[in-house]
Amino acid sequence: MQLRTFLSLLLSGTLLAPMPGLSQQVSGPKANLVQGSGGGLKIVVLKGEAAVNSIKARSATAPEVEVRDQNDKPVVGAEVVFQLPAAGPGAVFNGWMRTQTARTNEQGQAAASGMTPNDEPGRFNIKVTATQGTRNASLIVAQSNAVGTAGKQARGSRKALYIILGLAAVGGIAGGIAASGGGSTTAAVQTTPISISPGPVTVAGPR
Repeated sequence: MQLRTFLSLLLSGTLLAPMPGLSQQVSGPKANLVQGSGGGLKIVVLKGEAAVNSIKARSATAPEVEVRDQNDKPVVGAEVVFQLPAAGPGAVFNGWMRTQTARTNEQGQAAASGMTPNDEPGRFNIKVTATQGTRNASLIVAQSNAVGTAGKQARGSRKALYIILGLAAVGGIAGGIAASGGGSTTAAVQTTPISISPGPVTVAGPR
């Protein structure tokens, strides 16, 4: 390629255009979302990218995508296939299925459902393919499984609840003391010392 031709293509932006089928970042209102294109369609990941699923809680973030045409218009009625890995860390859909098919709505959006992680921790990829007529596109949604994620959150919530209940109990005791004092602002609490003196210990036989 001659230097003059190369410079012309560079200035026109032709060499900077993304290659079909490659993932890239979306600009505009849906920034920081993963996008895949190729074959006349675009796929934008709305939910599920970089999600961490809890093995202990058996909960996972099912992917949700939006399908657009080359003019960034929503594509209605496109077939979207979500494919989970066959082995290793991953998940299953309802009925222990590895694939699930959905149709895009009026906003061009489609989501998987009934997704449950398996017992293997680690990273895995979900392949998403969109098709309408002769147009298609595909991309990868990356997720991972972790052990005890939800359990840590639950323990933290229980600890906070215990603290709140403890403070409420202390407040109730203080209120009761103030009320018994006839409206006085302070109340004296007397303590009686308890003494324990040693004595003989007698062991008797059965009666």
